Amino acid sequence: MGLPEDEQRELDAIEQRLAEDDPKFAAKLVKTPPPHHRLRPGVLRLIGLLLIYVVGLVLVITGVSLSSIVLIALGAAVTAFSPVAIVVQTWRTREKDEPSD
Repeated sequence: MGLPEDEQRELDAIEQRLAEDDPKFAAKLVKTPPPHHRLRPGVLRLIGLLLIYVVGLVLVITGVSLSSIVLIALGAAVTAFSPVAIVVQTWRTREKDEPSD
């Protein structure tokens, strides 16, 4: 939904004054957002989930190669519980965002 014409003209005038008063700041506002800002939050959560899972697997493999029970347990905990925590957090966030009937 667009702005009414008079509001759009006012906004354009404000943008023009800003560009004249502080061109560096105005240029910062016009820049395109970084790539990770263009992704949906669900995609970012999935990427984070996969990265945490890989870190847990690397800890397990390192623990096995060093015969370290502590690293194996830590890796197993990260691999098992972090994804569950992220899924539960996503589920709770989605539950809050849904309108109630």
